[in-house]
Amino acid sequence: MQIVHSKPKQPLSLLQRKLGNAWAKHAIEHNPDEQGWWTLRIRDLAEDVGFDSNNRQYLKESAEALMRIVFEWDVIATSPKRPWKASVMFPEVEIHADVIRYQISSQLRQLIVKPEIYALIDMNVVRRFRRASSLAIWEFCVRFEKIGHTAEVRWEEFRDMILGETAEAKTYQEYKYFKAKVLKPAIAEVNAASNLRIELVEAKLGKRVAALRFQLEKKAEAQAAVDDSKVLEMIGELVNLGLPQSEVRRLAKDHGLEELRAALEYTRRRMTDSRAGKLEKPAAYFRHALQHRYAMPVAEARPAPAPKVDLREAYLESQLGEAERYFKELDAEDQAALIERYNAQAIAPLRLKKRTTKAAEAGFRRWLVQDTWGEPSSEELLDFAQRMLAAKS
Repeated sequence: MQIVHSKPKQPLSLLQRKLGNAWAKHAIEHNPDEQGWWTLRIRDLAEDVGFDSNNRQYLKESAEALMRIVFEWDVIATSPKRPWKASVMFPEVEIHADVIRYQISSQLRQLIVKPEIYALIDMNVVRRFRRASSLAIWEFCVRFEKIGHTAEVRWEEFRDMILGETAEAKTYQEYKYFKAKVLKPAIAEVNAASNLRIELVEAKLGKRVAALRFQLEKKAEAQAAVDDSKVLEMIGELVNLGLPQSEVRRLAKDHGLEELRAALEYTRRRMTDSRAGKLEKPAAYFRHALQHRYAMPVAEARPAPAPKVDLREAYLESQLGEAERYFKELDAEDQAALIERYNAQAIAPLRLKKRTTKAAEAGFRRWLVQDTWGEPSSEELLDFAQRMLAAKS
């Protein structure tokens, strides 16, 4: 399992980590040609890693950067006699019209092309990650799935395995910053998006954290209500869109597959509409589409009176209760991730703490409304105005 514990000499981007996993997985499932090249269709690669296959320039730049990254490997072996080895993992890459071709380092080929190592890599899980550090930690943990805990690693060594050796500089020289900025959000994402539930265990020398490991628990299989293969596929697509896994599981129970598919297709059409500009929050747009059944045939709406100046505020106020219910239905890990994101942008008096204030709670609920559903569209404000008028009549 030497290659499992490789250490890049510089940081890997999220796409580079996904590419490396996809290429290694493809290599154990297919033989190379006589010259030692593996060939993979770009369309299949894009599906594996959740990448826009039309953005060839970004793919080219990521592949080229991956070719230049040197990996030191077998970095946590305990034997003092082990040989030190370092190599570029993918030394040759070619991109043609519809395929990508690559070679694997002769030093590492026999270590990478081992089913017992890479058979555990599930590309359905890989494509869900939004942080390179989360994917790196999951890669590290998944190899120990059958044992139930990872090996213990000096925290500095683990930092470099996750972020590259350049992480030794500046910000992450102290463990408390590495834990707050990297470990905590990454662990929350692993627990929300992957097939594992992990818990950080710190080994201390006196009061100082010296090393760390992870306790692992494989999540139970999806419940009977959502274990149809088509529903599971839909769950993966929605997580990839940016929704927390606990929310998606609930949506799969509360809505029919056709309803979810219609809202997802409606969202995707909006994402690819070049005339409408970039969709900043696809997950929020999907929630709107599902909630208001945008993709479903609806009766023609009656013209509504022009909204008042305070209509937006009234609409946001009306969503506070729904936002609170939504938050309570999430898993603890998803809740913690949302609170962390809120606190990162909130001013000090409005941050949520163990002993929090009513003002902080109100600020969080207002933020949660906009983070979950986005800024209300003109159609939603008009619909809200109609419902307000109907309630008064």
